[in-house]
Amino acid sequence: MVAEDTVFAVLYDKFMFWAILVGVFTFGWMFLAMLRYREGVEPDTTHIDHIEVGSFPVDRHNTKLEIFFYVAPTIIVAWLIVLALSSNTAVWVLPEGEEAHDMKIIGKQWFWEFEYKDSLTWEDDPGATGIDVDWKGTTLSVNSTNAQAVNVSVTTVGGITFGETVNYDPISIDTVTGQAMAAMTFAPEKHAVVEVTDADGELLHTWMHIPGEDPNGYRDNFAFSSALGEDMILPCDTEVIFEMHSAPSDDSNPNYIGVQHSFWLPEWGVKEDLVPGIEGGTYMTVMPDDPGLFPIKCAEYCGNQHSMMVGQVKIVAEEGRNCDFDSGVKKLTDGSSGGDY
Repeated sequence: MVAEDTVFAVLYDKFMFWAILVGVFTFGWMFLAMLRYREGVEPDTTHIDHIEVGSFPVDRHNTKLEIFFYVAPTIIVAWLIVLALSSNTAVWVLPEGEEAHDMKIIGKQWFWEFEYKDSLTWEDDPGATGIDVDWKGTTLSVNSTNAQAVNVSVTTVGGITFGETVNYDPISIDTVTGQAMAAMTFAPEKHAVVEVTDADGELLHTWMHIPGEDPNGYRDNFAFSSALGEDMILPCDTEVIFEMHSAPSDDSNPNYIGVQHSFWLPEWGVKEDLVPGIEGGTYMTVMPDDPGLFPIKCAEYCGNQHSMMVGQVKIVAEEGRNCDFDSGVKKLTDGSSGGDY
């Protein structure tokens, strides 16, 4: 979902269309009047509707035309207001009953933290890699038609012991059947990563589970941080709601509540401020439809390392789904959720 796909790009095109239309009519009439009624041109006094420079035709006027000159611009301005308000509604208001993926973004000096309020399980496209990972219950299984796939590595973080990282012994893929199985219990409260590599250790396929929020709060307070080079990961073709807060980098001073940041997705054409002191935070919604990596920047000066406050968002397909390229960006492109743009 690049900026050309967003509702703001569509809004720009609409505004440009009406601006050109009005401009052509306005300047066309202006130049016609300048040529026809310029000073030095003798008026046709034999015609009852003649125009004299510097005088208003009070003897005879066209009431319908005069009303049109007031009504038409008013309708155009009102229509442009409707377009603008519809665009804002499409980006910042979630339609009732629509499911969404909730994220919490915390801006600090000078990095981003990404907390997952909803869990996310995703993997690379099996159709592209020839590898399919399935981990449910007590069994991890890998099916591969990729002859280069050799090893499977499994890592989990969190669980009962906060911050505990477990690297399991590599699992070999049978070169004849292309399968690998292991008795491993899937724990939804843990961050888990399964990576399939070739004989040289080159990564071929990734499967990942990111835990969300449980009734007691964030599981192990697990969060990704751009300071560690970690990406924010979002599912494609799913409404995403960002809850955004500004927080101090060091919590030891209770009087410091952070500075103002602005979460900016330049290729998507959207941004929103993170305002310190607002308990509920600020909100923004997006619906990405293109898989890949996209930059994150801060659009509000926040200190001497403001330019270093960058990150990336990775758009992936949830496990068992593919990114639907034909759907478009429902709320940021065609306005199917927010009216006709």
